[in-house]
Amino acid sequence: MEEHLTPERIVNSILMDSSYKGIYLLVEGKKDIKLYKRLVVEDAVKIRPSFGKYKMRTVYQQLTEKGFSRKIGIRDSDFLRLSNNPKFDPNFIDSIFVTDCHDAEMMMLEQGCLLDFLAVISDEVKVRDFEKVHKKTIKDLILDNLYNFGCLKLANKRFSLGLVFKPERVDGPILKLDKFICDKTWKYLGHEKMVQAARDYSNNKSKKIASKEEILEKLLVIFGEKHAVTEIVHGHDSAELLRLISKHGLKADSRGLPDSDCVENLLTMGFDLLKFSKTQLYAKLDAWEKASNVSILRPVA
Repeated sequence: MEEHLTPERIVNSILMDSSYKGIYLLVEGKKDIKLYKRLVVEDAVKIRPSFGKYKMRTVYQQLTEKGFSRKIGIRDSDFLRLSNNPKFDPNFIDSIFVTDCHDAEMMMLEQGCLLDFLAVISDEVKVRDFEKVHKKTIKDLILDNLYNFGCLKLANKRFSLGLVFKPERVDGPILKLDKFICDKTWKYLGHEKMVQAARDYSNNKSKKIASKEEILEKLLVIFGEKHAVTEIVHGHDSAELLRLISKHGLKADSRGLPDSDCVENLLTMGFDLLKFSKTQLYAKLDAWEKASNVSILRPVA
């Protein structure tokens, strides 16, 4: 399968394409192609997935070592910009650029794609009534609830707690958010329910899972650091919670939203050049264009 391609094979395929004289844009995965191909000049850029940010860094470095300069990368920020992150290098000079928020989906939500999504799957009156009942915007409901989950993921990453958040297979069952977020009141049900749901999901997927007490202790450490919400919340989780709100809260036709991937596709369709041009990512790419004397970004109408 393509995702098992080694960095060496990706590098060789780029170097062997000697007839192409344009720029290679390295992205993390195939979903990123759907997003960025609409924002760059097709004839000037070839988008190549590296299947992970670590592979991307290796591919970029190996191309540099071989004297190949016609490449840039775009990756999700993930937890990179969090304070006290030893991996963050303010003097990083490689042309690998990161998303404004935790990932591309969160960047889309911040740039107004949520409103476009709601206009397609529901209507203004239903959205207004729903937000009036819950005394929060749908965006705030998503961010407030999922900040807790994002903090748990960060605690797991930093303290090696043994939790697993992704299915073993692409079509495998996901960790259900309604285990710790009520799908009627849309309120967070507490740390203990979230941790228990994560531990239950991780059974038989992880060699060693930390005790509930240790996980709760480390979770409180992360909460005490008070990180920015948009740097913590994951876009895929936001898409899944948005799907649940659309289905159970707004009573949208669930046949058109069978999974979070469909939600992400609709958000991507709403992320046009005008929205993209308002991001920090666009500004960095624009500056790179000017410094490199090349044109890869489509002009904003």
